[in-house]
Amino acid sequence: MTLTFVIGALGPRGRPSLRSMTPPATGAELLPPPIERRPASDTGAPGPLWTEWLLTNGLGGFAMGSVLGTPTRRYHGLLIAAARPPVERVVALSAVHETIVLDPGGMGERRVYLTPFHFADAGKRAIWSPDVVGFERGSGCVWSYRIDAGGGQTLRVRKRVQLIHGRQAVVVRYEVEGAACRIALRPLVALRGFHDLIETGTFDKRFELGEHERGMDGGAGGLRLSLSCEGARLDPTQERWRGFEYAWEIRRGLEAVEDLLVPGLVRAACDGRSATRVELQASVDGGGPASIEEDREARKSRSRRLVAGSLAGAGIEGDDARARPIARLTVAGDEFVVRRNGGVSVIAGYPWFADWGRDAMICLPGLFLAPGRLDEALGTLRTFAKARRNGLIPNRFDDHDAPAHYNTVDASLWFVHAAREYLDAGGDREAFVRELRPACVEIVEAYLSGTGFKIGVDPADGLVFAGDETTQLTWMDAQRAGVTFTPRHGKACEINALWHNALRTLAPTLAGDEPDLAARYAAMAERVAASYRRAFLGGPGGGLIDHLAPTGGGGWTPRGGIRPNQLFAVSLPHSPLTPEERRRVVDVVGRELVTPLGVRTLSRAGDEHGAASYRGRYEGTLFERDAAYHNGTAWAWLLPVYAEAVARAGEFSAKACAEARGVLAPLVAWLERGWAPGQLPEIFDGDDEAGRPQRPDGCPAQAWSVAETLRVWTMASRGA
Repeated sequence: MTLTFVIGALGPRGRPSLRSMTPPATGAELLPPPIERRPASDTGAPGPLWTEWLLTNGLGGFAMGSVLGTPTRRYHGLLIAAARPPVERVVALSAVHETIVLDPGGMGERRVYLTPFHFADAGKRAIWSPDVVGFERGSGCVWSYRIDAGGGQTLRVRKRVQLIHGRQAVVVRYEVEGAACRIALRPLVALRGFHDLIETGTFDKRFELGEHERGMDGGAGGLRLSLSCEGARLDPTQERWRGFEYAWEIRRGLEAVEDLLVPGLVRAACDGRSATRVELQASVDGGGPASIEEDREARKSRSRRLVAGSLAGAGIEGDDARARPIARLTVAGDEFVVRRNGGVSVIAGYPWFADWGRDAMICLPGLFLAPGRLDEALGTLRTFAKARRNGLIPNRFDDHDAPAHYNTVDASLWFVHAAREYLDAGGDREAFVRELRPACVEIVEAYLSGTGFKIGVDPADGLVFAGDETTQLTWMDAQRAGVTFTPRHGKACEINALWHNALRTLAPTLAGDEPDLAARYAAMAERVAASYRRAFLGGPGGGLIDHLAPTGGGGWTPRGGIRPNQLFAVSLPHSPLTPEERRRVVDVVGRELVTPLGVRTLSRAGDEHGAASYRGRYEGTLFERDAAYHNGTAWAWLLPVYAEAVARAGEFSAKACAEARGVLAPLVAWLERGWAPGQLPEIFDGDDEAGRPQRPDGCPAQAWSVAETLRVWTMASRGA
């Protein structure tokens, strides 16, 4: 029998029509024991409280939490659904509180709680005694518990969380055997925007609940969460649980406490003679029951197909030592691919980013072309081409229903690069000529004539300039409280490397039917290359100047110190530099910026303001973290950029390709043992001295970290 109750609640921006609701508060006896809140990664590998798992559904929705089960972020939940895929994400089902009652009704009756929670005012503590004897993350996540039930009996509990691909639904299954017990499950419901918290004291305004013939039914409008259960009975008693506290939010200096709703209690009994299965399903899409088995098989089939494509593209057999990283990275990369308005897009990172133009274009060769996903590559290019405005593709789509944001100078140039890479990978030439090439030409012409955000081309030298003191248009874009932490307006070295590459890569595609335009772009590229060398050579350490800032009256001043942006003048297919100049760039970056797990955004010598500009530890308040973000923090996605520069500077010799793989080896190893197993994070501390390991931070799962590692590992593995 299926027992179902439906909760109607506010969407992220809704207004309630109030109804009185005074459910009981949480009793102190239900609270778990204290847990160490300092990340173990301060002294070594993160423990189960700070190690995170991630499941995604291909729609922008996801499930995420700690391996211990404790929610430590406002973004943790068993069902974070995308109300308008892939955005407007809502924490629907936050967690489940599980109680196991041993020796029920007997003299030795006692309660065990499978999942510990943090509370702001914990008071008394309860028993939390199971041993988590196993955690597996495959197509879903599985926890295995062993509990001493007394009398020589061991209670075994197996919990599986399966997020259903292509749906806004999750299944949580419990299998219990080995001893008599009672099971009580309390679904913890939030129904809030995933950036928000349910502010203490406003709880009753968010939910409007009433009696329903089989549970509860809302009526406040907005997103509706359906919960159903198999193998159990439902007690529709409503409870308000107060004061959930999220340790990661505290560490980031943010509000960290909220209340959650328990809409009903799910109960089941295990007689100890046979296994008992209880299955809780949650959805917001109005679909029918979901099957764990069907989803597992579909995901396995999908993964096998994608991995086969990646291995074939690399020319590697499955038993080759280089194959396992390709397989792991391919599966990890698929987590970021989502649907948008009938097209395809890329989530920049979990848990908090939406789809960004810059990230999607950088990721496209790794996520789509390496595994042979040409149709989806074209779909992604179409998504952003259709959204272009005045020669700019979106910097990012909005999290809600606001217009797209266009404040970027590099995303459109990365679009030109990605479109040509698609064509070279065997993409549909007719589609390229009909849809993508016109968008590329429009981008180039918009830059030449001048477009938004003060983006234009200096007629004196043909180089691109952009922005002013108030803007952050490159990927080093951190701003907070009116402070621009890495001002790079003017002429930036990587922007002009991309500009030169765009002209070089686009000209040959026009030669057949627009020879005059092709010749014009080729001549412009020659001029840009000469200007680039005059403008950017002679930087600190023997590398390139990071950017030229306007001084007024038409002058330009070198700024920035030793930064990794110069790598793109080497790693892109078309470089404005000579072979010897490329090698010098690789040498200075390798000496000053490369760490085992990423590339620092600034050398320890600092910028024009001195060594105090360098920040080697990414920590403190959000303001302090943003100050470090591009001033010393090491970025994982830049390590494959450096590895590609090594391979290109070495002309893809066997030695250079082996060196490139060696650069990537620590990051590839991180997939197996890292902060979010099976994924690569956004950033690491810049400092990597002995005894102070590089700690991961930012997004635990970042698209371009994965995509670029896959692309360059594949490139270095096939020697081209």
